Amino acid sequence: MILNLMLGLVAFVLSAFAILVLQPLCHKIGHVDHPGGRKAHVLATPLCGGMAIALTVVLLGMGTVPSRQFAGFAFGITVLLVLGALDDRKHVPAPVRLALQTLAVGAGMCFFGEVYLQNLGAIFSSVDYELGGHAIWFTIFAAVGMINAVNMVDGMDGLAGGFAVMIVGTILALAVGTSAVSVVLLCVTLGSVLGFLAFNLRMPWQKHARIFLGDAGSLVLGFILTWFAIQAAQGPHAVIEPITAVWLFGLPLADTVYLMVSRVLRGKSPLAADSYHFHHLLQRLGLSPGWALYVWLAFAGMFMATGLVTEALGVSESARCVGFVGVFAVYCVVANLLWTRVRHRLVKQAAA
Repeated sequence: MILNLMLGLVAFVLSAFAILVLQPLCHKIGHVDHPGGRKAHVLATPLCGGMAIALTVVLLGMGTVPSRQFAGFAFGITVLLVLGALDDRKHVPAPVRLALQTLAVGAGMCFFGEVYLQNLGAIFSSVDYELGGHAIWFTIFAAVGMINAVNMVDGMDGLAGGFAVMIVGTILALAVGTSAVSVVLLCVTLGSVLGFLAFNLRMPWQKHARIFLGDAGSLVLGFILTWFAIQAAQGPHAVIEPITAVWLFGLPLADTVYLMVSRVLRGKSPLAADSYHFHHLLQRLGLSPGWALYVWLAFAGMFMATGLVTEALGVSESARCVGFVGVFAVYCVVANLLWTRVRHRLVKQAAA
């Protein structure tokens, strides 16, 4: 384990070095996120975080765990990195985005990686619900959904990276001493994301983010986190139950589904960008960006802790599934009430 942690430290250094190299290059070629519109930042910021993480994970992973499965892992990362980089430069139509995400999951994760959902656990009865012939398409549907959920929460400094650290750290703690998930890849991923956060988090000596993930980074992170979560929840060496994996992604999933439904009800495309995410709500309620980040991560942590603690206490998977649906319903009601209050306050301020 000490060697794995040292490899994580190497990943941290390599990720930071890659950022220092890519940062001026991104400025030179114009691969930056310009301020304006819905964006809160005031400086043109390089979109090299995702490239640094992807390069670090693939290069170090290739040298430590070469295999057909890793080839699928690297293939999926590459497809999503290219897709995200193109989307960062020029908007990619939704059908093309979904097609390439399906390719990354279907070919990279399912075919080459052989990582897919074989069963959903005992969420309907006392026995596991086997997916059988529906395993591949259900995995594609679920994985693409989770990748987009991670992509959608990447709207504030440190948010997607901080969430990734929580997920990877949790799975790493559970996977040590087992063969469920590659501890090497977990440590490399953790180190590379921490290297990115060193340039992305606001610090006393760093008043604003020096780099962003970009769509390239958030899509890649979504793929990696989904890969680890499925591996951790499937097979004879699984370290968590499938419904626990859902709880780990609880807040991004709840936020994404709520947003997509609310957009449809407002007559907009469910994939349209707007400023109605949970982190936007926290700032509208008066929290600074720093405190909004901490509160968001705390809520995400409560979802994770609920899933892990209820599994440890032996609560049935069906009860925990119903519980998640109930918590999601409460989230939607409370979020809707708070957004209604915010809109009323804005109307009053505009009228005054």
